[in-house]
Amino acid sequence: MKYEAVEAVQSDAGAGGDANAHPVPDTVLLSAVRAGDEDALLALYDRYHALLFTLALRIVGEREVAEEVLQDAFLHAWDGARTFDPKRGAVLSWLFGIVRNRAIDALRSRHQRGRRREANELEDTPGRDDASDIAPGVAMRLFVRAALDALPVQERQPLELVYFGGLSHREAALQLGQPLGTVKGRIRSAMDSLRRSLGRADGGAIS
Repeated sequence: MKYEAVEAVQSDAGAGGDANAHPVPDTVLLSAVRAGDEDALLALYDRYHALLFTLALRIVGEREVAEEVLQDAFLHAWDGARTFDPKRGAVLSWLFGIVRNRAIDALRSRHQRGRRREANELEDTPGRDDASDIAPGVAMRLFVRAALDALPVQERQPLELVYFGGLSHREAALQLGQPLGTVKGRIRSAMDSLRRSLGRADGGAIS
């Protein structure tokens, strides 16, 4: 059933005196999205965009990027509506997962662009043929990025959410769908790995 048809039925019910008519359920809207109903997608956007934007902003830290993440997430929801399984959770939880994944992808893309920019700056610097001539600050930034990339994904993901996304440990656990103790343990393991890597880079000065 198209979203417009559902809305019309509810409008008729309201005209008949039911002032407490319930809004169209999320699952009905998503079924309409599956059928190609753009108005149903806009209805889900109107219902949840503020909440989902807050999540994206907390992860990426920039309003413009968060807006791009939100737009990308709803396009993904439009294209992937058939992948929703009500047995695995509510429509809002499904949307949260899409936004979270798109926001993390945006963070990684931004980090990759930063690495390419730094690499290009190094290549364009005249007379810098020897790694020992690289400015210490630039060299350390490159090393930190490489150390982050070397972390297992199950450790890097919560670390990114907490230290780049600004989430608390509890919020990161909720976003990842993992126990709080597991998330804290993986972040500790990631930090230990980074300290060891940076200690080697700094000649053992970092403990």
